[in-house]
Amino acid sequence: MITGTKKSSLSPSQVIDRLAIAMAGGNFEIQKRENERIDFRHGTYLTQTATMMPKRGKITVQPDGDGSRVCFEIEVYGFAKYWLIFFAVIFCWMIFPPVVVYRALCYHPGKLMQNLLQTV
Repeated sequence: MITGTKKSSLSPSQVIDRLAIAMAGGNFEIQKRENERIDFRHGTYLTQTATMMPKRGKITVQPDGDGSRVCFEIEVYGFAKYWLIFFAVIFCWMIFPPVVVYRALCYHPGKLMQNLLQTV
């Protein structure tokens, strides 16, 4: 699971509103929205790109002085995750497949969240 934080000068309610708008434009499925937390899913199994692998995560926003602190957790889930790990282990001697799997499981979800948090 990839985690991270970002500090914002906006209030928690403003951050949640901005994130919800940005997530709606980014094809995120917001499963649960509360005052200080958003649970979401992104991606699909019917894809040919690593950036659209099925991911789930949560974003929590906590007051921090005059602004807020945004914490996120995201992970690739389901059959795709286990298939990619199996693929990387079987072809570990080839170097390239494990690197591609690492990028699909770690780099792309982290980059997705960094891009999303640019709105706050």
